[in-house]
Amino acid sequence: MLDTGSTYRHYMPGLDLFIERYTSRVPSDGKFHLIYKGNIIDSFRSQKQAEEKFYQLVKERGYKTETPKTKRVDPSEDAVERYFQSKAIFWTEGPIRRDKKGKGGRGGV
Repeated sequence: MLDTGSTYRHYMPGLDLFIERYTSRVPSDGKFHLIYKGNIIDSFRSQKQAEEKFYQLVKERGYKTETPKTKRVDPSEDAVERYFQSKAIFWTEGPIRRDKKGKGGRGGV
């Protein structure tokens, strides 16, 4: 089977750790290259092998992703906000503001 050379990139920005294939930073040999701090540290024939090593390195370095802080929204506040937004849209783009070409009048010159 002929490899079409599709680009692949998977990264962990907090660690500066990447898996890349067919990008400008790695050789075009069809392998998945593991890059740490700008240096190729290993190459793999399969994506699965590269990802196993990738996650092993993530675990060894004790990296934990930051959990996003969610804001609790009161459903009644959300409904009021939507109402005001729809009201503002109506008054800026509603039927009063539309062009009245051909509506009413004598239709003459």
